[in-house]
Amino acid sequence: MRLAARRRTAVAIHADAGEGRPMNARRDNDVAVLMTCFNRRELTLRCLRSLYAQEPPPGYSLRVLLTDDGSTDGTGDSVRAQFPQVAVLQGDGTLYWCGGTMMAWNAARPAAFYLWLNDDVVLLPGALRTLIGVYETSGAAATIVVGATRDPLLGKTVTGGMRRQSWYKCSLMEPADRAAPCDSFNGNIVLVPRAAEDRIGALAPSFTHYFGDADYGIRARKAGIPVLLAPGHLGECRLNTRTNTSFDASLSLRQRWQNMFGPKGYRRADEWWAFVHAHAPRPKALYWLAPYALFGVECLLGGRVILRRDVNTEMVAE
Repeated sequence: MRLAARRRTAVAIHADAGEGRPMNARRDNDVAVLMTCFNRRELTLRCLRSLYAQEPPPGYSLRVLLTDDGSTDGTGDSVRAQFPQVAVLQGDGTLYWCGGTMMAWNAARPAAFYLWLNDDVVLLPGALRTLIGVYETSGAAATIVVGATRDPLLGKTVTGGMRRQSWYKCSLMEPADRAAPCDSFNGNIVLVPRAAEDRIGALAPSFTHYFGDADYGIRARKAGIPVLLAPGHLGECRLNTRTNTSFDASLSLRQRWQNMFGPKGYRRADEWWAFVHAHAPRPKALYWLAPYALFGVECLLGGRVILRRDVNTEMVAE
């Protein structure tokens, strides 16, 4: 709760809306690109270059809002210098993905569309047109469109749409040659129309980093909002590794436990309870306790990892 309070009080906004236009000025088919970054200057600049290489369909326009969550590597200044049209919002290092995205989202309102874009993604040519094309042909004003990414070295899909196998377990979908429905998604490339926001709001304030995107996708489906995975891969980014996470068997059990409950941890007690309370069947308390009990078993086994994280999906037992 203290972290949530810090999010609300964190920070003055320093923004350059570009071209003398107010940052929240509304235009028809205005796509507000929401990004957040922390100490990944070259990746962030590379992402922006790929974004501005996109050609929006006729009648659509882009404006970019980037939350720099306390970077110390000069990311914000470099973006201002190379992309003066980007509105750079200043965080204090406590926002992480959910808080940074929400700072940009609040500053962007109102917009016709909100495009979530991770700063480590390189958009492939035609990605924006594909997203919007899927939306326009979906037949529903609230349709959310997800873009899959692949690892440029491994060639495998690493983020995108997810198909639920149970309330807690998802499998990552391979993009097909046409749009396909999905049950939730990773937040790397996601187009959210205003009509969806009007029905389910924005990201839940309960989450710091880990559950925000998956929760939003599940809430959308529960509300009857179509969620479609666009055809093909729309971007590239590297596969997340287990290094320095609670799944890293090279770390001590104490370090793994601390990482589990850190701001980017996969089982912060309050946030895991919020997710369980919203989406798990009864008995909710048992589902909430399960990952901690399994970690206890790992301790008894001398630290051997008995859970693995599927690529950017939820937890499954080995």
